[in-house]
Amino acid sequence: MPSNRLNSSQIAGSSSGEPTSPKRLNIREYLEPMFEGLLYLSEPEFDAAIVGVADRIGMETVVVYDSSKVIDILCERDGMDREQATEFYEFNILGAYVGEKTPMHMTLLTDLML
Repeated sequence: MPSNRLNSSQIAGSSSGEPTSPKRLNIREYLEPMFEGLLYLSEPEFDAAIVGVADRIGMETVVVYDSSKVIDILCERDGMDREQATEFYEFNILGAYVGEKTPMHMTLLTDLML
């Protein structure tokens, strides 16, 4: 029986930096059959910051993004320094509520301990 588990090199935008198979998995196409109607950040480059999905009792399953990776993408994509990217992220992305399926953002413990 095939497994639904992925290794990080199969996910589009893997942070390993190593080249992988010629066709990388589109994370949205992978998640949609399992979790219908998920909402994502509008720009597909942020898919590289998806770390999973979250379930809470009585609430919809939502996509979870790594906050630090989203900020890194803003720095690279838009040429912002870390402070500018953090401010933009907090106001325009973290502060946006689009209903019950609004994505969640998490900060990893390793990022808190820096």
